[in-house]
Amino acid sequence: MEVTLTNDQEILCFADIPTEEVNWLWYPYIPYGKITILQGDPGCGKTMVALSLAAMLSTGAALPFSPQANEPITILYQTSEDGIADTIKPRLERAQADCTRIKIIDESKTPLRFDDTRLEAAVRQENARLLILDPLSAYIGESVSMNQANEVRSAFRSLYSMAQRTGCAVLIVAHMNKMNGTSALYRTSGSIDVAGAVRSILTVTQYRKSPTQRVLVPVKSNLAPAGNGLLLEVTDHVEWLDQLEEADADQLLNGNQGPAAPTKQQQAEQGLLQLLQNGPVSHKDIILHFSRQGISKRTVELAKSNLPIKSIRIKDGWLWQLEEQP
Repeated sequence: MEVTLTNDQEILCFADIPTEEVNWLWYPYIPYGKITILQGDPGCGKTMVALSLAAMLSTGAALPFSPQANEPITILYQTSEDGIADTIKPRLERAQADCTRIKIIDESKTPLRFDDTRLEAAVRQENARLLILDPLSAYIGESVSMNQANEVRSAFRSLYSMAQRTGCAVLIVAHMNKMNGTSALYRTSGSIDVAGAVRSILTVTQYRKSPTQRVLVPVKSNLAPAGNGLLLEVTDHVEWLDQLEEADADQLLNGNQGPAAPTKQQQAEQGLLQLLQNGPVSHKDIILHFSRQGISKRTVELAKSNLPIKSIRIKDGWLWQLEEQP
C-alpha cells in the first residue's frame, strides 16, 4: 500500500538548512538558546553561585576568568525554595547586582512549570537573556515523574523549544541524588533522561574538605570542549578564586581530594599579621594590597575582626595597627 505525506508534513533537506554557530552566555559553560543544569548537594551553595552569576550579568561585569566585560542583560529568576525579600534580594545586593535588571514572574496565584506560556511571554516582554529556575523539582511540573523517561523528555521538550525560539539561556538549579561512588553524570536527579535532555551540566561540590571552598566543575558539555573546574569560596557571598585545570568531577564527588586548602579569609588573616608586624599601615593601602591577590575588601575586614587589630583615625583616613599584647 502506498503511503503519502499529509498536508502538515514536510521533508527538509540538510543542504537547504543554514548553518548556525552556537552563541554563548558564558563560554564554555552556559550556551544561549539551550538548557544548562547547575546541580549540587543540599547546602553546597549552588543557589549562591547562580545569584553571583546573575549579579555579574546584570551589571555587565566580566564573568569569572573571562577576558572581557559584557553588556548588562536582563535576567528572570524564579525560585520556590527561598524567600524573595528576606533571602534572594539581600544576596543579590551583597553580590552588587543591578536589581533593576533582575525580574520575577509572580507565582502567588499559579505556580509556573516548564510548559507555561508565561515563561516565553515574560522572556520576550523583558528581553531577558537568562532564565533561572530554582529548583528543577518545582518547575518540571507536579504531574511529571522524574524517573519516567517519556514524561521527562516531554516536559523538557517544551522548555527547550522556548529557549530555542527566544535565544534565551535557561539555567536550572537541581539537587543531586544520593548515588555516591558512581559517575558524576549519574548524580543528576531523576531519570538519566534529565541529563540527556540538557546540553551542559555544571556541578558545585565541596573542595578538599574545606567548610567554605567549592569547585564548579563541568560534568557534561555537548557543545564545546569541557571548561576548567573553577575554585570559589561561599560565605555570605561568593568569591571566585582560581581555575583548576586538572579538576575531575568523579574524583571530586567521590572524596579523592586531599587535605583542605586555606580559605581566602585565612589567607587574609595570615597576610594581615605579616603586613602589620612592622607598624601601622593605611586602610587604603591594605585593601589595595589584598585586591591584587584577588581578596575582596569584605573578606579583609572579616579577617580583621578575628585579629587583635585596631583602627586609628588620621587626617585623611584610617590606619590599621596590631594591638600590643600583654
